[in-house]
Amino acid sequence: MNCYQVILGLLSLFAMGCQQGTDAIAPAVTATTSINSSTATTPATTANLRLKQMTVQGDNGGLGPYFINTRFSYKQGRLLSQVIVPPTSPNATELTNECTYDEQGRLTSYRVRYGQANSDGSVGELTTYTFGDGFIEQTTTRFQANGQPLPDQLNERNIYRLNTQGQVTEWQQENIIRYGFPTRARYVYTYENGNIVKAAYLNANDRTEFTINYQYDDKVNPFNKWSYTFDPVLYSSRNNIVSAQVDQGTVYKTEYTYTEQGLPRTKKDVAKGAVLSYDYESF
Repeated sequence: MNCYQVILGLLSLFAMGCQQGTDAIAPAVTATTSINSSTATTPATTANLRLKQMTVQGDNGGLGPYFINTRFSYKQGRLLSQVIVPPTSPNATELTNECTYDEQGRLTSYRVRYGQANSDGSVGELTTYTFGDGFIEQTTTRFQANGQPLPDQLNERNIYRLNTQGQVTEWQQENIIRYGFPTRARYVYTYENGNIVKAAYLNANDRTEFTINYQYDDKVNPFNKWSYTFDPVLYSSRNNIVSAQVDQGTVYKTEYTYTEQGLPRTKKDVAKGAVLSYDYESF
């Protein structure tokens, strides 16, 4: 397993659950120019819009859990009720994702129901969120058809450290599997102009294994501070990634078209040519 697979495997833990037969994931993409925050479109101009669905044209294999067909339904405002992910490959099943919130509108649980049981007997998973002073703790448990937790499972645990602006500054991972063994690791994030521009990956010995550098456009990121994902780069950055580079490796680029409100209309992976289209609705 190379570092690119590690990066994307970790990103896939968020919001998508475990889908049977999914493709291997490839790194997220960002840009190469600094953004002056004074020129960026503000979220206030899109406050009454929300994502209705995302649809893919072309080969999206390996592009990750945020580059797939997805349908959204809502309780109210931007509080999600369900997220439906159709099968992403011939051997995959549809995923139904159900969200629960507290009285403050904070996501407290995310239940994923598989279209059919996995080989280990699990029919879904439940991710719960606990909010503390300056952190969010996330735990995930797979469950059986009788509603009971899958026995002898290694429960994933993630802790997101927040600054006073609610941005994730560190992502601690526990009970993750690398090279076939459970371990822990963490990402440490650097911000410029409201965006994560660097993510350093530190292993269990606190040694930096690799660094991802990101660059952005100056338009509104529809995932910013939205409970659909706690992926730090998507959740905490105000603009959209146009390129990403791991250490001195390949630069992965993304191109966008935009709506009149400055939201992404289409997103194109430059290397593969696949295009993700965004449909919005007002509320």
